[in-house]
Amino acid sequence: MSTMKTLATVLTCTFLLGAFATVAAADPGRGADIQCYVWANNATSTLNAPYSPSSPYSFNTVGRSAANFVTRTATGSYSVTCKGVGGGSLFTGSGTWGAGGHVQVTAYGSEDADYCKVSSWTTGGADFTAFVRCYNSAGALSDSRFDLLFVW
Repeated sequence: MSTMKTLATVLTCTFLLGAFATVAAADPGRGADIQCYVWANNATSTLNAPYSPSSPYSFNTVGRSAANFVTRTATGSYSVTCKGVGGGSLFTGSGTWGAGGHVQVTAYGSEDADYCKVSSWTTGGADFTAFVRCYNSAGALSDSRFDLLFVW
């Protein structure tokens, strides 16, 4: 009989713990939003002279008109700036979100470099800036067109 009493006590305690337990509330986070995308269509632009990429293939959440810029800083090296989507205090959307985000880059076209990669990016201020490096099959820096996507 003591086994039945022990089993009843365990089941009662388990029920009471389950009845008074609360489900942990997880932060739902924010969904990923496209902040900007760019087709850097001029692989051999003038060094250190920013250009506006092809407008049908360029997007910025704060507007398309002259909002994104690509600058070739050396052979195979580029900076991409998307105005107003850096998430800092000067962000033109609602609220701020600080540093972070996710960046993807891909070499464009079969005649250009074999691959491109993001070497770094900055957010948290007014603008988003990514630094891109493109390489040929031998691993040397090489001028290339590329696509870039920034999501938050």
